Amino acid sequence: MCSDEDEEIKCSSGCRLQGFIDETDRDVYQHVSNICEKIEQSNAASSSTLMKTAEFYEAQRRIFIKSYKKELHYAEAAEMLHKNLTLLQEKSTRLSQELQKYLRQTEDQMNKIHQVEVDIDIKLRACRGSCTHLDHVSDHVTFRSMQEQMSTFHSTTSTKPKTPSLEKKLKVQTVARPRVSLTYRTLPLIHTKLLTKFEDIEQNQLVMEFRADTWNSDGESQT
Repeated sequence: MCSDEDEEIKCSSGCRLQGFIDETDRDVYQHVSNICEKIEQSNAASSSTLMKTAEFYEAQRRIFIKSYKKELHYAEAAEMLHKNLTLLQEKSTRLSQELQKYLRQTEDQMNKIHQVEVDIDIKLRACRGSCTHLDHVSDHVTFRSMQEQMSTFHSTTSTKPKTPSLEKKLKVQTVARPRVSLTYRTLPLIHTKLLTKFEDIEQNQLVMEFRADTWNSDGESQT
């Protein structure tokens, strides 16, 4: 095989087969070297990406936690406001009912007083004794003025303003999140930096929930 002088690929002793083997070894070595170099470049790029991911995670985590706290604070404030408004509405309804009751009692007392005055005036006019000298006149003008004032007051207090609806209230509801891939957890940097994809922060949404009891047109609670 080594006797052919036209072959260029030969070993130092002139063997063609050994020359082919050496050339193949060099090609394989070069190919493997290229693969190793690309792997190193890929690892370097991956490490750089993961480091940037860690930095981005830390920056976003602060924002997420801040937003999460604000969300909880807002929901807590909304719950307290709804509770206070409910109590205020109940108290306002109760006071309005008491006011109407006292107003009716006042009107009844006014009518009774006026009736007593009329009765006294009738008896004095019918008297033939010493009471005929008494100067007594029923004050109808004052009574009518008081009636008008009471009527105006009654009209004002009986007009019910538009009652705000308290049938719904704001509530924080937990949202189910997709499971994190096990492959993600096994990445060295992810495991070291505890990049948990925010599993330690609850994912919530704000929803409007109907109350068990509602309010009628008079602002009174009914189940």
